[in-house]
Amino acid sequence: MTLLTVEHLTASVRRADAPILRDVSLSVGPGEIVGLVGESGSGKSMASYAIMGILPGGVEQTAGTITVAGTDLTASHRRSVDGRIAMIFQNPKGALNPLMRVGDQVARMVRVHQGANRKAAAAEALALLRRVGIPGADRVARAYPHQLSGGMCQRVMISMALACRPQVLIADEPTTALDVTVQAQIFTLIRELVDETGCGVLFITHDLAAVAEMCDRTVVLYGGQVMESAPTVELFEHPVHPYTRYLFEAADREVDLSADHGAVDLSAPGCRLASRCEYASPACAVVPPLAPAGDGRMVACHHPEGAAHGAA
Repeated sequence: MTLLTVEHLTASVRRADAPILRDVSLSVGPGEIVGLVGESGSGKSMASYAIMGILPGGVEQTAGTITVAGTDLTASHRRSVDGRIAMIFQNPKGALNPLMRVGDQVARMVRVHQGANRKAAAAEALALLRRVGIPGADRVARAYPHQLSGGMCQRVMISMALACRPQVLIADEPTTALDVTVQAQIFTLIRELVDETGCGVLFITHDLAAVAEMCDRTVVLYGGQVMESAPTVELFEHPVHPYTRYLFEAADREVDLSADHGAVDLSAPGCRLASRCEYASPACAVVPPLAPAGDGRMVACHHPEGAAHGAA
């Protein structure tokens, strides 16, 4: 059983020739944390916006289905108010309303998604703020976002997500710009929530260390296309796709791949990695399908054997 199933998700800028997301497929099971990784500009956040039905203006989903707990949400362009799926944004201060006290913002989510009256919603909002480890929740509830630290705002965002009682939680770079101590606290909080509620988490990040610590399975994205997916341990021990290998090598050398290679040419036919892949051949002019490669692994590559040999 899966809680979130995304199949062949494609999204394009209107009147553009090439999609910015191409044939993205992934799944998240109950109590499972699935990592979605890739360098900056790989399409991670855009994929999350497409799943939530909140694509920016001028971008539209052109193909694919999004199913949550067996319910097809593809036709709904406001999945964010459905309640079965919620999202934690990477810039919590930017996502919170600067003109509303944070307690009122959490209470508003409780009223929308749980149907509570004002008094009950206010009480539940305080309980949620305490649940995410905010000390002095009464005082914090009366504060505005600018009066709180980034880590505290992120906890408020998590409490708002919990107000939806979601079956699927999307965490988009949830620890961006937070110090390592606060990052560890947020990671622990997310794991506790998964253990307590059984929800599934799509954990979006470019931090491979966070993936190794947090995720049961990992999906690797490049140029808006899934390159490889596998159980996290197997992926780290034996990366098969050339791009997965490049990611690990870049992390070891502490370099930014995008700085060396520039933007992805989305209009290029075939595999979007071909222009920078050492195993590229004429066959790569055709889009490689995402196909099973054993042990729960999926790979989109015409030459996985060569890449796997190079990783050995």
